[in-house]
Amino acid sequence: MRIKLSKALFLRFLFLPASCFLLCSVHNYTDYFARLHASGDFAHFTQEMFCHAAASSTLTLHYTLEHPEKYGISNTPVTFGRTDETSLILDSNASAQEYLKELSHIPVRCLSEAEQQTYDTLTLYLENEKDASNYNFYQEPLGATLGVQAQLPILLAEYRFCTEQDVENYLNLLARTDAYFTAILNYEAAKSARGLFMSDSTAASIIRQCQAFAHISLKQHFLVTTFEERLKELSSLNESQRQVYCSRNRSMLRHHVIPAYELLAEGLQKLKGTGQNDQGLCYFPQGRAYYEYLVRAQTGSWLPLAGIEKRIRTQLLGDIQRSRDILLAHPQLLQNASYDGLPSAPDEILRNLQAEMQSDFPAVSHVDYEIKYVDKALEAYLSPAFYLTPPIDDQNTNVIYINNGTAYSPLALYTTLAHEGYPGHLYQNTSSQFSRFPIRNLLNFGGFTEGWATYTEMESYRYAARTMSDENAKLITDLQKYQRSVSLAISSLVDIGVHYHGYSREEVAQLLEHLGFTDRAAATALYDAVIEAPANYLKYYLGCLTFRDLCTYCERSYPTKFDLRDFHRKILEIGPCPFPVLEKYIKAYYEELT
Repeated sequence: MRIKLSKALFLRFLFLPASCFLLCSVHNYTDYFARLHASGDFAHFTQEMFCHAAASSTLTLHYTLEHPEKYGISNTPVTFGRTDETSLILDSNASAQEYLKELSHIPVRCLSEAEQQTYDTLTLYLENEKDASNYNFYQEPLGATLGVQAQLPILLAEYRFCTEQDVENYLNLLARTDAYFTAILNYEAAKSARGLFMSDSTAASIIRQCQAFAHISLKQHFLVTTFEERLKELSSLNESQRQVYCSRNRSMLRHHVIPAYELLAEGLQKLKGTGQNDQGLCYFPQGRAYYEYLVRAQTGSWLPLAGIEKRIRTQLLGDIQRSRDILLAHPQLLQNASYDGLPSAPDEILRNLQAEMQSDFPAVSHVDYEIKYVDKALEAYLSPAFYLTPPIDDQNTNVIYINNGTAYSPLALYTTLAHEGYPGHLYQNTSSQFSRFPIRNLLNFGGFTEGWATYTEMESYRYAARTMSDENAKLITDLQKYQRSVSLAISSLVDIGVHYHGYSREEVAQLLEHLGFTDRAAATALYDAVIEAPANYLKYYLGCLTFRDLCTYCERSYPTKFDLRDFHRKILEIGPCPFPVLEKYIKAYYEELT
């Protein structure tokens, strides 16, 4: 079973996932909400929210806006965000309530359709977040693959230098890394004191990762080499100035960044063993309720868990049967498979995908993108591939990272780049921009974004079949698509089983054996993955199934009006949001057509 945790890096994950992050930067709530109330204008209301959210940390601002001054944001301090313990356990209940109160004063009937979509999106998002403070110490900023310490090196390596002030801000940020990690350790200690600290296996993985990072030689450190490359973008610097900056960078790495990772490893080592639960969330006092909240926050679906399980189980059984049917009829299919005709270079694959998708998706707008490879020092810890979102006011800095530590088959690389590039993340992100409501670009709707990427990844198996010259190409790609779906379905059901029903390691292994997967190491790896990142698989797979079900519903309910390209166009037009909002406006669109 291939466990793929393909991940689009969003800066909103940098501190606490699923938290109402946009509340972080508001220090004087009374004055802030008074300004919102006084405006009475929905566009101004959302603009205020966006500016406070974007300015919450230097990394968030830098990756969100190329020109923050055009949004009225200037003179912001260099910071990772508020690093006191209070900010790590956001008072999202009171703050979300205040936002909802201000939204209630907006005359909804006077809003345009686009404004109503944004209004509904904010309302449902905040309704879910207002109770998040009940689970303050359940949230986990660390993790071997998706944690802050794992993603931070890539975010630092991709920090663009457009001005000398960018360089200064970057170096000042490095100088605060140890203080930032100290704040995270304080939060972890608070979790430990409440019996909510992570499992020993998760802690051990993070400790090994931090130790490995701290032992990278500075001579060839990617945060040294990438820094030097980025300095070349500044033509205003002479060689002497570059050398000074390079020396300062090495000093910051030596005295602040590497010690921060050593500090985190040592701190977690001391806390290791204090966790009172090495199983699923349901074994914590409020764990089952927190998991229900987390599933809504991560997937954007408001279906009850019983309904989610039923839908996934139905798909799983169907795909297992389809796989068996193909293998019974063609037992040697994969052994004799030929991928001739399928492009192998990433750039060629992306060009092929753009051509193949034209019959199903709206025309592709030209944007620049770059293919990069994960540094070898990070290959063991980062996802197989991920897409790094560009600033919303500069769509030509798209980056797709490929992890060469993953053994890709030709078809797996093709479908992975469909997920990350076209018609997946890159295409969706550059096609769904909200110039009037930039707050929508900051909210976390992983079920929509990862669901869309997985949905389009599944579509790309058809494109691969059309490209391959093997006479059995369709059978080969269909079989691997079903197997990919089976893998995601099992992973999602295990996630629910572990965190909601309390499956043990042994029960997970037995479940996999019942389904024909006898590798105990794979069962252990899957268990550890869902322990580290609850509901992560669900946002990929439930999101994918939700798009698929919505497509089927519209095609069957409006057969004379349905067109697949138009269906996809409307989804992109509405943009990332909770699925109840998407379904409401998609169905309203077709009703108006009849």
